Amino acid sequence: MKAKNQMNIFIVDDNKVFALALKADIENAFETMFIKIYTFETGEDCMRRFMQVIPELVILDYCLNSKTPDAVDGIKVLDWIKNENPETNVIMLTADDHIDIALKSFKHGASDYVVKTETQFEKINYSVLNFLKIKDAKNDAKHYKRVVALLFICLTLLVGGIIIKQIFYPSLF
Repeated sequence: MKAKNQMNIFIVDDNKVFALALKADIENAFETMFIKIYTFETGEDCMRRFMQVIPELVILDYCLNSKTPDAVDGIKVLDWIKNENPETNVIMLTADDHIDIALKSFKHGASDYVVKTETQFEKINYSVLNFLKIKDAKNDAKHYKRVVALLFICLTLLVGGIIIKQIFYPSLF
C-alpha cells in the first residue's frame, strides 16, 4: 500500500552493483522524503512489477542486455512504460555519449538523459530534484485552480443572489 506522500522510483539496470549504489545515493540525497526505491536487473522484471506499483519515476538503463543477450532494451521498456502510464517520468541512462541515443530516448518519451560518467550520481540526483520541483509545481497549480474555481462559484452565487433580490424585492435597495 502506497503512503499518501510516498514517491515510488524504479531503477532498471543490469549492473546490480551500480543499481544498488544509485539507490543508496538517492536515499541519502533525499533522506527526508518518503521515497521507496525498487531495483530491477531486467526490463522484463520491471514490467512485471510496474502495474502493481505504478512508479512516478523510472531510472532506466539504455542497454539492458549485458548479462542476458536476448533481454529487451531500454527503448522497448520506455515505450512499454509510456504506453501503460504516460505520466511516469523516465530518466534514460547510458554509458554511450551519442547524440542519436539521446534524441531517440527523448523521441520515445524520456524526461531526461544522463550519461554514465564520474558525475553520474550528481546528475541523476539533480534530475530527480527537478522532477520533484515540477511535481510540486503541478500540485500547486491544481490547488490554485480549485481555489479560483471556488471563488468564481462564490462570486457567481453572490451576483446571482443580488440579481434575484433586485428582481423579486426591488424596494429593499
